[in-house]
Amino acid sequence: MKKVILSVLFILFFMINVVYASALGPDIKVAIVVNQFSAEITSEVEFKVLTKQTNNISLFAPKKTFISVKNGKFLLDGKSIEGSEVELLAGSTDKPLLINRKSYRGKLIVKINEDQKTLTICNILPLEEYLYGVVAKEIIPLWPEEAVKAQAVASRSFALAAINKHNIVGYDIKANELGQVYGGIEAEHITTNKLIDATRGVVMTYNSKPIEACYHSSSGGYTENSENVWGTYVPYLRAVVDYDQEAPKYKWEKICTAGEIENILAQAGYKIGKLKAIKLSPLKPPPDKTTDRGISGRVIKMTFVGDNGEATLDGSKVRGLFQLNSTLFDVIVKTKEPEYIEVPVLDVYGNEIGKKQIPVKITQPSKPSYFSGFDDLRLITGDINEIIVIQGQGWGHGLGLSQWGARGMALAAPQNSKDYYQTILNHYYTNVRIEKIY
Repeated sequence: MKKVILSVLFILFFMINVVYASALGPDIKVAIVVNQFSAEITSEVEFKVLTKQTNNISLFAPKKTFISVKNGKFLLDGKSIEGSEVELLAGSTDKPLLINRKSYRGKLIVKINEDQKTLTICNILPLEEYLYGVVAKEIIPLWPEEAVKAQAVASRSFALAAINKHNIVGYDIKANELGQVYGGIEAEHITTNKLIDATRGVVMTYNSKPIEACYHSSSGGYTENSENVWGTYVPYLRAVVDYDQEAPKYKWEKICTAGEIENILAQAGYKIGKLKAIKLSPLKPPPDKTTDRGISGRVIKMTFVGDNGEATLDGSKVRGLFQLNSTLFDVIVKTKEPEYIEVPVLDVYGNEIGKKQIPVKITQPSKPSYFSGFDDLRLITGDINEIIVIQGQGWGHGLGLSQWGARGMALAAPQNSKDYYQTILNHYYTNVRIEKIY
């Protein structure tokens, strides 16, 4: 009878764990260290290293140490460990291991890469617990709840779409901007955790599959069609009006000289010589219909003309080279005006006794001056005081959810509106279904 009771309890315990695990979603493999020569491990208590191929366990004293690869084998605290894959096991549930000074839920798996010189560390954990370390890094936790919920559903959908997509590299997603920013346990916030739980299992789908729900900080007033950023048509990533006017990068400006542009282009391999002109259609209110800009006005391509040739670059390349906040910008060439003029100060006898600076305020034209008859051409004169002003809007690629726009919509939502986050998501993602799948 006792054995029967124990068997029943074991089965119940197993079933409860299965249900709990399924409620937390599928496991996701998050690369927290990728192709590095070593990683720092810190533990306050004795910890274990399990060799996956042989099930051998090695014990290590509590300390800060490093794991690396030498001669195709792991080297940890001066000790060689057989096998190409190991699991790091904390000695206590309340004293987690730290990898590069961050702690994580779930499993920590270390693999030797094919080059036999570097390693990759994956954090394997349930999707919902992964989101705890993502959402608080991607959006401000104290923002309106419906905006945070929208972010949670977008992040969940993005992560689900990534699972098993990159099998060849051994992980599903990176823990940085190339995937989603993931900070582990220290990144979690009680507010975002609560709102993640409130939307548990809710995802956006298109044709019954989770969507790659990309998002960005702010679009500058209008999001973009995917083909104008990625070159690929994605049916649910269509341009819409944004409500991000309160974003700190809603408008921005960067000032360059012709020489600085020449140097940046030359270092990138574009040796055009002295800059003579820049070809780019003037920025207009959306929807834009020019061939060198997307529907929002984002730059698809632009040309730098020099005395040794010209270089046509796509908008993303220009953004990267010149470290711009987005590809939604215009280019204005003008002469730098003096901030003040200096005049002598005379005494009653006409003798100079000092100087005074008088501020100069010159009203700039509201629109840039283009070469007559060629609206897409900005001529560079070479004047010593000439500057090139890049006036831009928004921060990010401009596809999908605008985080500041979600905030703007949530703040303007009708009082007591239920599940308004779904209205936000249906605005920024076209023709998607929002459904609870677990």
